[in-house]
Amino acid sequence: MKLLGIEMSRVTALFQATRPKGQFYRPYFAAKVAERYRFGSAPQTIAELERPKIEFRHGLFEDSAIETFEVYNDGIIVTSRSDTDFIDAFIDDLATWLTNDHGLFIIETHTVRQMYDSSLLVETDRNVFQPFESYAEILKLIEKSLKESSGLGVEFQNYGFTLAADQTQISAMKPNLFRLERKEGIEFSRHQLYSTAPLKTKQHLDILDRLEQLMPDQF
Repeated sequence: MKLLGIEMSRVTALFQATRPKGQFYRPYFAAKVAERYRFGSAPQTIAELERPKIEFRHGLFEDSAIETFEVYNDGIIVTSRSDTDFIDAFIDDLATWLTNDHGLFIIETHTVRQMYDSSLLVETDRNVFQPFESYAEILKLIEKSLKESSGLGVEFQNYGFTLAADQTQISAMKPNLFRLERKEGIEFSRHQLYSTAPLKTKQHLDILDRLEQLMPDQF
């Protein structure tokens, strides 16, 4: 399996921040964050800084871009087209800097306090959808019905699959779907796939690699 690109990585972290020596001045902190991480777009007015979501866009950390950095009353959400380890490093750097230089401390407020989302574009050597060929009868019925109703004669193949947790049974942060599907607009024979998972990038890649290994060599 080959990684073709990271479409999106997101880390959601729940916590509260406190400054024992006194309330921080929002315009000053917003300007300092924008300056440190070179955000191209940052909140500036009091009205923007008092919104439920305060958003910084297109920043720089180390040698990669941060797509968005969103600040809420109960935590933050950071997205990037780099892997989740990069986002973790950014959050650690931000927390250390705010504590050491500005006296802001993090208070943990949730047992499940962090959630990951990873979206990847990969190319596999094998057809990972081969096990679904057991539904060949259903595929043929679809093809036959389509031919009868519209006159279009085409072959249907499995396009993807989705796995999910029962969200009604989860009271904490809810994990997103694990989804694997063919990349739109690409010939099926190329085995280029789009996958999303509520996991760190490395974990996500390990699962996709293992999935490919489970396929017989002839596929």
